[in-house]
Amino acid sequence: MTEDPGTTKMPLRASRADLPTMLADALREQILSGELAAGDKLPTERAFCERYDVSRAVVREAVSRLRHEGLLSSRQGVGVFVSAPDKNRFLSITEEQMSQPEDFRHLYQVRNILESQTARLAAQFRSEQDLAKLRALIDDMESETASPESYIEADFGFHRALAAASQNPFLVLFISYIDQTLKNSIALAIDKQIFEETTKIAAQEHQVILDCVEAQDEQGACDAMTRHLVGSSERLGLAS
Repeated sequence: MTEDPGTTKMPLRASRADLPTMLADALREQILSGELAAGDKLPTERAFCERYDVSRAVVREAVSRLRHEGLLSSRQGVGVFVSAPDKNRFLSITEEQMSQPEDFRHLYQVRNILESQTARLAAQFRSEQDLAKLRALIDDMESETASPESYIEADFGFHRALAAASQNPFLVLFISYIDQTLKNSIALAIDKQIFEETTKIAAQEHQVILDCVEAQDEQGACDAMTRHLVGSSERLGLAS
């Protein structure tokens, strides 16, 4: 596990009151995008101060916020570590609660409710950086060398990146958690399907979502996400 999320200096530019928020946002994005993985140890306060040109107080406040969200945990005398998304304190779904096909159908319904409105917000608030990341993830999905494993990573990465584009950190947390809960089951389902046909359809659906988000078509993005998740649930045998 790496302790260094990057050595390039990235000074934050904001009022003093906004610096903890900006640093927390930057770290949250690295965690939820997978750049910082579960179990990774964060750099020292000094390293953060040098990289982002902020004070130790700013670093401590940012880390405190992410610890409260359940994304970081401290080990006395050792350091601060990234927590897995499925270890967030505010939400817990046990294996017993996901033991029947109906349980996955219910969770997919929740996913549809959350992500359709997330797509609406992403269309409203997305940045050029968000669009670039979403395009890159679709490229990964459509790659001729994509495997089921790499496709699923790109697929879930797209949904996390779309949530980040909504500028709502709680949507990012909830969607990341639900995706993590569904991930293994979706992988098993894809193994039973014709990989190239299934992923081609899904990648096209993601492209429609991105087109709407780029055009800032909020209703279109919402509808496109709904169609994608309904289609996905049907392909996985989860349609009600």
